[in-house]
Amino acid sequence: MSISLRQIRYLVAVADHQSFRKAAAALNVSQPAMTAQIQLLEQSLDGLVLTRSRRGVTPTPLGEAVIAKSRHILAEVENLRALGAAAAARPLRLGIIPTIAPYLGPDVVEMGAAYAPEGLELVEGRTADLLAALRAGTLDAALLAMPAMGNLGRDIETATAFSEAFYALVPEHDVLAAQSEIPVEALAARPLLLLEEGHCLADQALSICGDGQQRAPIRAASLATLSRLVARGKGITLLPAMAVGVEFRPGDGTVLRPLPDPAPGRTVGLAWRKGATGERCWRRLAQGLARLKPNVPAQRAATMAIAAE
Repeated sequence: MSISLRQIRYLVAVADHQSFRKAAAALNVSQPAMTAQIQLLEQSLDGLVLTRSRRGVTPTPLGEAVIAKSRHILAEVENLRALGAAAAARPLRLGIIPTIAPYLGPDVVEMGAAYAPEGLELVEGRTADLLAALRAGTLDAALLAMPAMGNLGRDIETATAFSEAFYALVPEHDVLAAQSEIPVEALAARPLLLLEEGHCLADQALSICGDGQQRAPIRAASLATLSRLVARGKGITLLPAMAVGVEFRPGDGTVLRPLPDPAPGRTVGLAWRKGATGERCWRRLAQGLARLKPNVPAQRAATMAIAAE
């Protein structure tokens, strides 16, 4: 028969008060319930721990040893609770991939002030590195793009925030710039500018354009660099909707064009360990990000108007 924390807590209370009645009142339980739990404890120990007399309740020799151990156990339980309180009092650490960080990072920090009492610390990194840190416990959660979140295992919880479309960024002198929309197959004849290996957006761009897509010999570390390379006529690239307002600058030598519906894109969401600190924060953050769903209706309308001229 197992011994519970309730049983040893009751035993220590009776020893402190030298009375079942007073101990039960102090713990706000009924005296019969306390008596029953201590009897179960004695059955588990196969011996009496308390004796009653006119003087009150006194521990047996076995009881004295058990009470001493019980006090130590209860002290260690309080230490564990203190560790949990300390963990809850620190800033939560959120990993975020580089193709999201520059565009949603400031919004995430502001939301963190409302959802996480101690705030958020952002850690930027590639998907594989963030997932490894999440599993190791050095990150509390990660803001990622699917399908990287698809098969994370039973110990990882996820919450989808939103989906966004990809847009084609092409040099303004390219004949594709005259089209209101650019079919994916029309991009195949152009060098595709990609991020460095390890960025999930690079893999997504290749999956959209196909394995036979001509790849530019240049790999960049950021979408900002890719957009500048497009302006120099080095190739074309794909921008997620959230990056359009920052990386597309009308008049800089590039033209932004949508892809025909249903436009390819990506889904963004949060991943965290089940039962970990901040679980409520991550669900609320996903809901908050859903309200910030990126869209570029102004840019889309502008490109349609330019193409119609």
